Amino acid sequence: MAASSERLIGGCLCSAIRYECMEAPCDVHYCHCRLCQRAFGNVFAVFGSLPVSALSFSRGAPQLYRSTPYAERGFCGTCGTPLTFRYLRSEWIAIAIGSLDHPDAVRPEVHWGIESQVPWLALHDTLPRKPIEGEPEYMVWRQPPE
Repeated sequence: MAASSERLIGGCLCSAIRYECMEAPCDVHYCHCRLCQRAFGNVFAVFGSLPVSALSFSRGAPQLYRSTPYAERGFCGTCGTPLTFRYLRSEWIAIAIGSLDHPDAVRPEVHWGIESQVPWLALHDTLPRKPIEGEPEYMVWRQPPE
């Protein structure tokens, strides 16, 4: 977690979008779920959460994509950098830790979505590992079309 005097700022690859966190993110976590794997084009994502009111965009604003009926993801419309994740009914938003100017200022606390972790990925830490399957908002995208 960042020191209280340290501002957490970040943005996208092309700098069209810049943001500032008014408070340090909490619940910093790896997410191995299939949705995050696809959204990031990688085998996991790392997020940290903060109140929506504590995130300020100083340049540009993310494009929003509703990835499930219950959630939206923010990304740069120019370079494609994934930036945010938010459940629509929530007062909280998650930022992509890799989009921070100094991602080393925060540290993950847990692995989520471990049922989708690729078997060749070896992260040798002692963090708790939890499944996300069964979470109602996550499961909606897994429902077969009618």
